[in-house]
Amino acid sequence: MEKKKIYWTIQLTCWSLYIVYTTSEYIYYDVNISTAIISGFTNFLVFIGCTHTYYSIVNPKKIESLNWQKFILYPIIANFIIAIVVYFIDFLFLNITIPYSNNIQSDFLGNAFQFVKTFRFIMPWFIFYHGIKFAKKAIHEERAKVEAEIHIKEVELVSLRSQLNPHFLFNSLNSIQALTLSEPKMARDATIKLSDLLRMSLSFYELKDITFQEELNLVKNYLDLEKMRFDDRLNYKTNVSKSVLAARIPPMSLQLLAENAIKHGIGKLKNGGEIIVFAHKKNNLLVFGIQNTGTILAENSEKKTRKGIGLENLKRRLLINYGLKDAIVIYAEDNMVTAQVSIPLKV
Repeated sequence: MEKKKIYWTIQLTCWSLYIVYTTSEYIYYDVNISTAIISGFTNFLVFIGCTHTYYSIVNPKKIESLNWQKFILYPIIANFIIAIVVYFIDFLFLNITIPYSNNIQSDFLGNAFQFVKTFRFIMPWFIFYHGIKFAKKAIHEERAKVEAEIHIKEVELVSLRSQLNPHFLFNSLNSIQALTLSEPKMARDATIKLSDLLRMSLSFYELKDITFQEELNLVKNYLDLEKMRFDDRLNYKTNVSKSVLAARIPPMSLQLLAENAIKHGIGKLKNGGEIIVFAHKKNNLLVFGIQNTGTILAENSEKKTRKGIGLENLKRRLLINYGLKDAIVIYAEDNMVTAQVSIPLKV
């Protein structure tokens, strides 16, 4: 209903303005006033009737989808027919003549000039009408494309999330396995902690994002669990600004960095080392990550390739969520490896 109201408002307004212009032109050139008014009224009816008939015929056909040779025939033929009707009414039936140029002498050239003039002034309607149709088609196609891309990203994101829990569970079970023979009681405590961790991770699984505080609690539990296995070989501390605790981050993102720090950093060192969990605000960004004792593996290392699977997974998730290609930065300094993530700060 709203579209029809807009359509008829534009139709009546545009053709009324055009008829006022042409009628004023006729009167200016000393055409009889009553003749000019009759011409304006009949032309108004012709324009409204013919353009609406054209709209009713071509609108259901969606001719904008045709190749340009077939498409262009519709407006040209319709424009020609309307121009013939108007020309017949004004210049043959009402006998309106306007001396547009002293160079036009013969009746044939004069009539041809009048017809072309009429044809030319009707053409903008067709350009405007099909211009809107093409714009709507382009917007619809772009919207469909964006919706398809969003759907693909959502499917991919679900797939990426599904890879996190098995990875997390595998690492945690390895930690408990190491305790079962040497420290049975500690293994039982670790099992309880693991169940708490899994319950938390499963509750986060379907969420697009969680607060940094929730993710931090998960990571602390994980590091407590790992400290049971490593004992004095692992120490950790947090350096987290209170101002970012309510910020939203993708679930299991900091957790993945903590797992990498244990598996590929502390776990490879005879004397173990330290892990620092950090987070702070920088301009409009949330900067968070993990620092751990160790070095960065060589570029061609097979271990680096295996390590990179989890990070590539996280990079892909950050790309899908934020459109950021370089959200993760890893560097080594003073015998410490830093894995840092920078994302827009959202609360």
